[in-house]
Amino acid sequence: MKKAFALLLLFLGVSTLRAQFHEFGAFAGFAHYFGDLNPKFSFKMPRPAAGVFYRYNIKKRGAYRAAFNYGMVEFSDNATKIPNSIQRNLSFRSNIIEITNLIEFNFLEYDKTKKKKWFTPYLATGFTLFFFNPETKYKGKWVYLQPLGTEGQNDPNYSGVKPYKLYSFSIPAVFGFKFSLQNWNLGIEGGWRQTFTDYLDDVSGVYPGYASLPGGSKGFAAQLSDRSRERGIEPIGKPGTQRGESTKTDAYLFVGITVSYTIMHIQCPKPFSTR
Repeated sequence: MKKAFALLLLFLGVSTLRAQFHEFGAFAGFAHYFGDLNPKFSFKMPRPAAGVFYRYNIKKRGAYRAAFNYGMVEFSDNATKIPNSIQRNLSFRSNIIEITNLIEFNFLEYDKTKKKKWFTPYLATGFTLFFFNPETKYKGKWVYLQPLGTEGQNDPNYSGVKPYKLYSFSIPAVFGFKFSLQNWNLGIEGGWRQTFTDYLDDVSGVYPGYASLPGGSKGFAAQLSDRSRERGIEPIGKPGTQRGESTKTDAYLFVGITVSYTIMHIQCPKPFSTR
């Protein structure tokens, strides 16, 4: 049996002792949105975020991480000091559920078995799939925006604009620090997610004509497409007038602490000599 096991290791190309560290952990912190309603990168409306992850330390300077995260993002034109945005008077919130895969690079060698290698800053990037569903508060109730087609998406004859999907992808860029405390690992990190959608906030292009909105000028969609009238001013949403910034996609940020526990430490034995 031992010889068979040794032959298997030879087949896999394992010829030296190697430590493998597997971690399971959790993340807690806050999320923040950046996009058409927040073009000046204000941090006025952070919302909670949390998640769980698995990390496999490939080498002393690298690791693979898979994570499942939840966060909420929210913003309002009222939170800005931009006159045109205040007149526009739009707002939204959305849950974000993401599945992300990251490759981490450690600036310093990170080895739990070495006393002098207990700390390192790191960078990480990868690929993320996330789900969202923007909603806004209207007359005391939260209303989902995507089904309304507030920019004419429900009119097949309107400028080729189609309803946006409630999922998208993002490229994460993460920077953090991690510390080893025996079997525990503590960290602090910030992760920017540049998305491939401009509808995280339901705002992207131009105001549509009322004919492209369900119910016309009296319909529910029209009330939420142009909310400037709630300011008591002449509505600013003339057809074709800029509503958002369609040349840039939205983004969000996760910032927080990580705690993980090393639950597995495997040493692969050297194969028997064949001589």
